Amino acid sequence: MYSDSYTKYLESLHDDANKLYAIAELARKQGHDPKPFVEIPQANDLADRTQKLLSYLHPRNTAQQIRDLTEKFDGNREQVAIEISKIVSAESYLFGIIEGCPTCAGEGEVGNNQKWMKECYDCSGTGTTIGFKEEIKSTPFKTTLKLFKEQVKIGNLWTPDTESQKLCELAIYHGICAGLAVLTEGILVAPLEGVVSARFLKNGGKSHTLAVSFAGPIRSAGGTGQALSVLIADIIRRDFGLDKPVMSYEEIERYKEEVGGYRGLQFRPSNPQIEDMVSACPIYLDGEGVGNEVTGQRDLPRVKTNKLRQGMLLVLCEGLTLKAPKILKYVDALKLDGWEFLRPFAKGTGGGKGDDKLSEIKPSSKYISDVIAGRPIFSQPMAEGGLRLRYGRSRLAGLATTALNPTTMTALSGFVVVGTQLKYERPGKGTVATPCDEIDGPYIQFKDGSGKTVNEFDELPFQYPTDPDYVIEKVWDLGEILIPVGEFLENNHVLMESPYVEEWHEQVLQANKLKNPVSVQEAIKQSEDYNIPIHPDYVSFYNNLSVDELIEAIKITNPNTGEIKDKTFAYRMAIDVSHNGFLKGKRGQFWRVLCKKADLTKLAVKDSMEFVQQFFAVRPRVTYRIGARMGKPEGSKMREMKPPVHSIFTVGQKVGVKRLVSDAAKKAHSKQAGVFYCESCKSLTTKGTCCGKETLFDSVQWIGDEDELWDEINTKTLWEDAIKLVKTAESKQPQVGFGESTSQKILGANPQVKGLKGMSSKTKTDEHLVKGLLRFKNNISTFRDGTIRFDMVDITMTHFKPREIGLTVERARELGYIVDNDMQSIPLLAQDTILPLNCAENLVNTANYIDDLLTTLYNAKPFYRCATKEDLIGHLIMGIAPHTSGAILGRVIGFANVKGQYSHPFFHAAKRRNCDGDIDAVLLMLDGLLNFSRSYLPSHRGGLMDAPLILTTTINPTEIDKEALNVDTLSKYPISFYEGTMSRPMAKKAHELGIETVETRLAKGEDPFIFDFTHDTKSCNQAPPHNPYTTLESMRQKTMMQFELGNILHSVDNKDQAGRLINRHLIRDMRGNLRAYGQQKVRCTKCGTSYRRPPIAGKCIHIVKKDAVNPLTGETEHLTCDHKLILTVHHGSVKKYDGLIEDIITKYGVDDYTDNLYRLVSSWVADTFSKSDELTQEKLFD
Repeated sequence: MYSDSYTKYLESLHDDANKLYAIAELARKQGHDPKPFVEIPQANDLADRTQKLLSYLHPRNTAQQIRDLTEKFDGNREQVAIEISKIVSAESYLFGIIEGCPTCAGEGEVGNNQKWMKECYDCSGTGTTIGFKEEIKSTPFKTTLKLFKEQVKIGNLWTPDTESQKLCELAIYHGICAGLAVLTEGILVAPLEGVVSARFLKNGGKSHTLAVSFAGPIRSAGGTGQALSVLIADIIRRDFGLDKPVMSYEEIERYKEEVGGYRGLQFRPSNPQIEDMVSACPIYLDGEGVGNEVTGQRDLPRVKTNKLRQGMLLVLCEGLTLKAPKILKYVDALKLDGWEFLRPFAKGTGGGKGDDKLSEIKPSSKYISDVIAGRPIFSQPMAEGGLRLRYGRSRLAGLATTALNPTTMTALSGFVVVGTQLKYERPGKGTVATPCDEIDGPYIQFKDGSGKTVNEFDELPFQYPTDPDYVIEKVWDLGEILIPVGEFLENNHVLMESPYVEEWHEQVLQANKLKNPVSVQEAIKQSEDYNIPIHPDYVSFYNNLSVDELIEAIKITNPNTGEIKDKTFAYRMAIDVSHNGFLKGKRGQFWRVLCKKADLTKLAVKDSMEFVQQFFAVRPRVTYRIGARMGKPEGSKMREMKPPVHSIFTVGQKVGVKRLVSDAAKKAHSKQAGVFYCESCKSLTTKGTCCGKETLFDSVQWIGDEDELWDEINTKTLWEDAIKLVKTAESKQPQVGFGESTSQKILGANPQVKGLKGMSSKTKTDEHLVKGLLRFKNNISTFRDGTIRFDMVDITMTHFKPREIGLTVERARELGYIVDNDMQSIPLLAQDTILPLNCAENLVNTANYIDDLLTTLYNAKPFYRCATKEDLIGHLIMGIAPHTSGAILGRVIGFANVKGQYSHPFFHAAKRRNCDGDIDAVLLMLDGLLNFSRSYLPSHRGGLMDAPLILTTTINPTEIDKEALNVDTLSKYPISFYEGTMSRPMAKKAHELGIETVETRLAKGEDPFIFDFTHDTKSCNQAPPHNPYTTLESMRQKTMMQFELGNILHSVDNKDQAGRLINRHLIRDMRGNLRAYGQQKVRCTKCGTSYRRPPIAGKCIHIVKKDAVNPLTGETEHLTCDHKLILTVHHGSVKKYDGLIEDIITKYGVDDYTDNLYRLVSSWVADTFSKSDELTQEKLFD
């Protein structure tokens, strides 16, 4: 699969990564961290990731088994998942040993001194876990399956209410999770957090059934993973002799209520469908309770909770129903019974004659069903003047990224820049915009009356419609949107008829051995002599006019002088025209010829294009318009906790809202901390490392100044020692002479290091305070796992130019690229990335922090030695997505002036992401290796999400998200494709029409890393400097700018936009804030304590110190805060959109329903607040 040059690239990455691991391992052995070793293991492939992700797979040979099965089933991942689930469950049954859960001591519950109890997270409330015999590693999986089948034949695998039942439950649970891990490439959090447990339920009589409990993180597995996990459970439960569930009436009604009460489902089956599904499903679908409680069917014997079971609802409504065809494919192949209930959900999804061609493409308004204030609509559905479809893939497109001419971005006043999400009409739901100056830009009518298509970025100044010198009168056409065929493949969308474009005509000319025409006469002659269409540069947008309008336009045009009496026709046909009405450009030349030749008596035609085709062989320059609106804005920044903290160090609840460690050091308060046992010195400690070895977690305890372990957690001592260490290290820095500049930073006299009030981790382990001091010194903060993260929008790039990313030719060659000049388009290596320029300063600060940490705490040499962003080029990073539990190894090769991360589609897909607006994070690799620890992660459900539990060092295209396999790789689409779209086939026919994708290259055994592109662009940075949505100060300014832009866009109906915005956003916000005002809490401005109802005392009654001595009376009493209380929702929050809505309705108008709805809600707000209320409502007490 890998070429020699790519193999060398991987070897270089791995060598550099191993060097960082060596540095980090030496540092962590010193015992300053929760564990004396690096907590992020390396994994080379899916098999390796799967085994390392799930702890109960560690003592097995699961990785090799997955590799063998992958080869056996020719890469069919679903089949591999099913088989590996059988193997894992058989291994756990045959070689498993039931043990008590150490976290809850076998009780199934954990609590705080018995004052409250909750289900143990580690064992899901069973009180048991599982150990393994040595044979589990040495026994071949075929032997294991044979032994298990023999046991199945004998029967009596388990006895109710005994350890054998617990063993079988855990064995099935392990099998389901292992299969799900394979399905999700071993990187998602779903196998860790999404499947909670498998348990046996009494089914009435003596029979039992299998219940599988799901939690919210199962969402990350997607519909396919959710549905197949149920299928896997069904396959396994048959071996254990479990029956299908027999559902009671109450349980069925409970499912119906939960489906109706849960928001956020993509599909909501009807009550009869729910009843049919849950009655026939071979697995009892269960879940963890979250959120609201049900009102009926409470306290059911087989349901643990009265709350909505989110995970179960996702599996039922989004997994089984939406992925019914895929499930049934495997059901039929394996000849399983009991799945007929899914047949109705699979009707019309494949195989029918109607699926191969769509008879009509109709406007779809789904993308504008939710309009948000400040985020404009750019085009109504399929509206004249909207974005025009053009097939092709630029070097900055694919994997849900599409391209616009950068001048289009300017014409839209920067509401679209590089990295901005567009919600568009088709072929998918969302995309991220990138620049491509080889496609058509917008057609613009200027203030002087002239009109032209503007393709050059420098021709159009960046302005707002409200600027006094604004040059645009109207944008009649937004230009083209370049959409790769891969987007149609991924969304299984019909291939719409292609417009006749230059790259199509170029191939026609080549086939006839012709050159591009240099005049309109030559273009016509070529067309007539060789029976080919007129060059598309000469063809106008005739179909924008009706036949009558076209005839009228011909009549008012003087073909000799080129003057047109009504320029509106020229604007609509996108013909360049001067301010005094004279047609210009290639389209103007051909229009004049057409006007001379046109016979106005030949009117028996269906449209304007057919009329023109009576006289010349022209093909349409416009076939389909694609509606779009602004989605999420672009963004890239350092991630900060809310509020930001410098150290994972608890300061307690009594240090004030600033949470300063220095304040905590002044007070000797008792503290909650994890207690560990050292097997070497046989003593207790609060450290995860003792005597050079990892200690064993014992319990969490409150430790005061009279306890033996107080010295280890005394904040005063730790704070002073940390400052001393930092000052000592600074004193060893080279002295700077008078007048000399330096990049060295010095810790100030009173460092304002901020910590945490408390931790939700299992062991309550604090971070070394030196890390917090050094982060403060370098002006950065930490994330919850101890690392420094940088969030940024994902953007695709397959080729780059060294100059656009600040990379010299010499440095590019050092990084392994073959390059001749800095404007050459070079294929991007799959694990290289280009980071946003606005994050560069903080990245350099982070690198300096790591160097300070190495020299100060670990007594090692600095590694990065960064003074500028260029010094970061060539260094390794980790890329991680929020819904995953694994990171991907990457390398920085440059910086771009965009708010997003340019990376190869394989890099994004390895994180199970596409580029439709997703935001992921990067972190410096050495930062992750030194500072990440599981000990800091929350111990509740979802705590393992967004954590680098594994590092994938090699990207394998067969083991990433399958969407990347649809990225096309051609330098030009063949004529067969363009002609093939005329019959409007489904996208799956694209390969037959000559389109090559990564998938076809893999199928042919060709190198999948070789990409080409159909359209280039001058620079990946070519776009307006900023987006008004992120720069304008108030929401009113953003919203009014949204409508000012709508006024100049021919493709936008501002009245419709106003109605949608008010209905879907502003009115809802007003009603929600009004409700919140009536249900709000009150809060103390000093200590932050909130109250559902104001205390009778009229002030904060939070106890800040117990048994304190009153200095006036000498009595012992509790000391309370006594500070003033304020409301948390104010009048201004409720009324903030009232005046804005009024202005929008007055200026742009709305339908009667929306107008009346606003008047009603506005009256509610007015009735809630009187004038006196407005003046005094924040004062709770006199």
